[in-house]
Amino acid sequence: MSYFEAALELHKDKFEPYRALIVLDDKALRRYVLSWGPQLVSRDNDYPLDDDMATLWTCVTVDFSALADLTGHSLPHVMGYFRQAQGLQLIYPDGSVPYAVSKLLRKKLDEITSV
Repeated sequence: MSYFEAALELHKDKFEPYRALIVLDDKALRRYVLSWGPQLVSRDNDYPLDDDMATLWTCVTVDFSALADLTGHSLPHVMGYFRQAQGLQLIYPDGSVPYAVSKLLRKKLDEITSV
């Protein structure tokens, strides 16, 4: 496991599950979380200078054009929602989302499809 991955795991372990609830109230933000994936990031560096989340994000390049294609939003909107999702730690620089967010969205899908 690289230093980047180890530092990111520490942040993932600290995720507060109640933060996941915001994706139920904000359709646009939910779209970003649902669109987020490893195909949108490429890691440039495995050795961040620090282990804080902001520094981990500097180790990757995000394909904002592809994110715009997936969400159907213009680049300025993409940047705004991306920063919101990033700041709330609803997306991670390895292309993953918190387990609590995935679990909540799966549960919501089960509710919708079981009707």
